[in-house]
Amino acid sequence: MINVLTTADLLTVTTSAAGAISVHASYVDLNGTTVTPGRTNTPSITTAVTTTVVASPGASTYRNVKFLSITNTSATIQNTVTVSHTDGTIVEKLTVSLLGTNETLLYAEGAGWQRLNNAGTPISAGTAAPVDTQTFSATGTWTKPTTFTPTTVLVRMWGQGGGGGAGASLATAVVAKGGAGGGGGAYVTQQFTASELGATVSISINGGGAGGVPGAIGIAGGAGSAGGNTTFGTLLTAYGGGGGAGGGVTAIATGGGGGGGAGGAGTSGVTSTAGTGGIPTAATNGAGGQGVTGTVSTIATANAERGGAGGAGSNSTPTATSLGGSSLFGGGAGGSGSHHSATIPNTVAGGTGGASGSYVAGGGGAVGTDGATPTAGGVGTNGTSYQGGGGGGGGGATYSTTLSGGAGGAGGVNGGGGGGGGCGGATTSSVGGVGGAGGGGFVVVVSW
Repeated sequence: MINVLTTADLLTVTTSAAGAISVHASYVDLNGTTVTPGRTNTPSITTAVTTTVVASPGASTYRNVKFLSITNTSATIQNTVTVSHTDGTIVEKLTVSLLGTNETLLYAEGAGWQRLNNAGTPISAGTAAPVDTQTFSATGTWTKPTTFTPTTVLVRMWGQGGGGGAGASLATAVVAKGGAGGGGGAYVTQQFTASELGATVSISINGGGAGGVPGAIGIAGGAGSAGGNTTFGTLLTAYGGGGGAGGGVTAIATGGGGGGGAGGAGTSGVTSTAGTGGIPTAATNGAGGQGVTGTVSTIATANAERGGAGGAGSNSTPTATSLGGSSLFGGGAGGSGSHHSATIPNTVAGGTGGASGSYVAGGGGAVGTDGATPTAGGVGTNGTSYQGGGGGGGGGATYSTTLSGGAGGAGGVNGGGGGGGGCGGATTSSVGGVGGAGGGGFVVVVSW
């Protein structure tokens, strides 16, 4: 019990904010052998103030408080409440509690003090502190939580994937190339002290790079566009991957897009030259935040750790599958589209896109099938709150007189690169496949 024994004794509640605090008290008064039950419903406390919630008893009366309920009824404002006992001279704090919205502090005789969450569940000493998670897949505004006072803010971000190049539109029986894959977007993360951030921070998420568009018969495929950057105000940037080169109509190498790095965006691939990985740059398998340069051959060493992986290019005379690079945390890159060798109907298969959560090339979107009825490359897997998106697979090549090459698969959200389009057929009604679009960026902000 809590005793309020003299005409100077009081129980008070002090609030820290101008919110809405509701208080109920139940007690009994003892005067000789007479027992009188009583209760008090204090009007809502809406300012930062000290309020009497159990008044002094009358002369020769002892007041025993049996139950006390203090509830924060505000929908937006957290409040620190202090319950104190005074004998008119000395003020003693009985308990101090931070109440989130719709949380309650209870005192019950025999049980003591207990805090309840907004669902009425007791909060034990081991219960985790409040956590706020906000996610963004498009441009928006992060707002610092107001239902509790966070001390730490963790930001995770992915840049956008580059688009895959379109396949060549073949006119004669010569070597013709599928489009190259786009580079993956970089992953960055940073932890802030909450007081370092304003009440709001603007978040910008530009779209993934567009896939290349095929040209007319006898024309090389169009290049894919670079993926945009993702920003958290001016404090943090996750850079995008470069686009893949379009497939050529001659025996010439096709450059995959470079992956985004911690300090810069990947560049786009062109004829004979792969896109450079964003700074700090890795020419082959990368570590840390290195952006990985795309390929111009069938090598499988364009993998990254936190940077974006390198897009799949192809040799001047393609002879083997060309896989998109993978990244442990950043975006996987797009695979190459399928090609024609010098003699129709011979084809050379393109490659699967790279995966996220992996350091082995391939494993992302499937490569399309080649032949009279080619298929599109598979779409890369969307990322999660801790992992990037997978790269799209390359589209299949065709030797149909009416159907076009298969489209490259789109990169998964969280920076997957788009796959290259497959090579078209040998007539005026069959062109190369379009390149796959790069995956969009993503932001996760966790406050506690």
